[in-house]
Amino acid sequence: MSGLDARPEIHVNDIGTFYRARVWDEDVPFDPTLASVAELIFRMPGGVMLTKTATVVPGSGSPALEWYLTYTVVAAAGAGSPPAEFHALAGPVKIQAYLEWADGTKFHSDVRTTDDEGRELRIYGNLS
Repeated sequence: MSGLDARPEIHVNDIGTFYRARVWDEDVPFDPTLASVAELIFRMPGGVMLTKTATVVPGSGSPALEWYLTYTVVAAAGAGSPPAEFHALAGPVKIQAYLEWADGTKFHSDVRTTDDEGRELRIYGNLS
């Protein structure tokens, strides 16, 4: 369900990290483009919850055979006032896709702790 850019490690204070979550329901992909709300929910190290507006992106094929919600980390996208960095602390990360439609229908994906390659979703500390 979730993927990261090609970097094998994400570090504290990294900006530009690309997160993506595949949209599946009962092991079948579905088109979420008509959803009025598309979000990725993150449980960051230390238990901090962050919800970010996501972009709906089709996968390969025409018509698309799979769909993703994506989010790219920007500066000061974390919790607090003033906001901290998104990758503020080292530790494990969990991710979940959320969709909602105008008729009130809601969808939550499975909670993932690994990326598409099976690597743990984790923020690593820096040497400096």
